[in-house]
Amino acid sequence: MLTLKDVSKAYKDKVVLDRLNFVAEKGEIIGVAAPNGTGKTTMFSVMANFIKPDSGQVIFDGKWAYRNEKEELSIHKMLTTFPEQKDLFEELSGVDHLKLYAKMWTGSTNRVQPIIERLDMGHYVKKKVRTYSLGMRQRLCFAMMMAANTPVMLMDEVMNGLDISNVALISDCLMEMKKEDKLIFVASHLLENLDLYADRVIFLKAGTIVHEQKFTADQETFLKVEMDLSKYNKIKKEMKLPDRHLFIAHRLLCIPLQGMSAAEQTKMIEHMLSFHEKELTVGPLGTVEYYEKYYAETI
Repeated sequence: MLTLKDVSKAYKDKVVLDRLNFVAEKGEIIGVAAPNGTGKTTMFSVMANFIKPDSGQVIFDGKWAYRNEKEELSIHKMLTTFPEQKDLFEELSGVDHLKLYAKMWTGSTNRVQPIIERLDMGHYVKKKVRTYSLGMRQRLCFAMMMAANTPVMLMDEVMNGLDISNVALISDCLMEMKKEDKLIFVASHLLENLDLYADRVIFLKAGTIVHEQKFTADQETFLKVEMDLSKYNKIKKEMKLPDRHLFIAHRLLCIPLQGMSAAEQTKMIEHMLSFHEKELTVGPLGTVEYYEKYYAETI
């Protein structure tokens, strides 16, 4: 378990984290969706002890915190952060990097070959990193996390530079690691992809968590209709929309269907069809829609 307790961090006059409180359990994949400059990298850095918060604590398993060298060492045995490509050693091979991470965190290289096979890296992993493409480097960085095999993993932009097939491969591996009871944080710009493997997604703004999206079987269902602002204003004049409806980023009308009878739902869909010629969709709100709701003015 990882707990953020009243964590605050400011740079001069800018508050980046503002009394942030959060609890994460093992066996969870937690997505972090936020534009640059809203605190996600700072939050990861505080979790990893790369920077010290101005106040508050990061607590592991209810007992360990960054209070002294002994506790810091205990935590770093449990946690890895996603390597930056600029930190790779150009003259070493991918195998060298994997063995280094495996030995540092587990003391054994037994997992290295199965990881190479799982990520289909066999055709290049023995070559020097300076020969790697962006996607090959990114896959190596992910493989290094797998080799470390720690209970807690912080992955910032893990999908950066990957093509569709590799995004699918990494997503599958994340799900497999979750089944091993790992706690994994993933910050990613591929918002729709987060919906496929995350248990929940948190949204940071003004130094705090403004929304937590949970993926459960009982997610609320919405009728979703794409339209511009003028059409939305016209609809509001001609019919009464539910009080809890959303008009997201001046492009998407979302009408909650909960509490409506089947007949009322049908009538609402017919009303929308009379205003709009495009196909309507019905389903829960996803990460893309929440992202646009909270950050529309910044994207």
